[in-house]
Amino acid sequence: MNENVRPRSGTILRIKKSLCLGCGLCVESCPRQAITIITSTAEINQARCNQCRLCLEACPQEAIVESRPVSEAELASEVGSLKQTADDLIKRIEKLRQKDLAAKE
Repeated sequence: MNENVRPRSGTILRIKKSLCLGCGLCVESCPRQAITIITSTAEINQARCNQCRLCLEACPQEAIVESRPVSEAELASEVGSLKQTADDLIKRIEKLRQKDLAAKE
């Protein structure tokens, strides 16, 4: 494993299929043979992958990204929080608009 590239706890590596050219550079970089090219697109076998992230360095398209799997409950909580933030911002913008209109009258 490259000393400068350490595994990150709780993350997985995945391929952004829309960016992958199927060049195979990631396959060559993988010490665990966890990456294969299937129908011109790289695929990562998560059971073999040790998260060394060498493929991230090798991919010229930046098609390999780190993801952190989340549960439905975590996702729902985050979405709820973002909706609340958006609602708060919309209310603040509306107040500013009303204030601006009142100042113009």
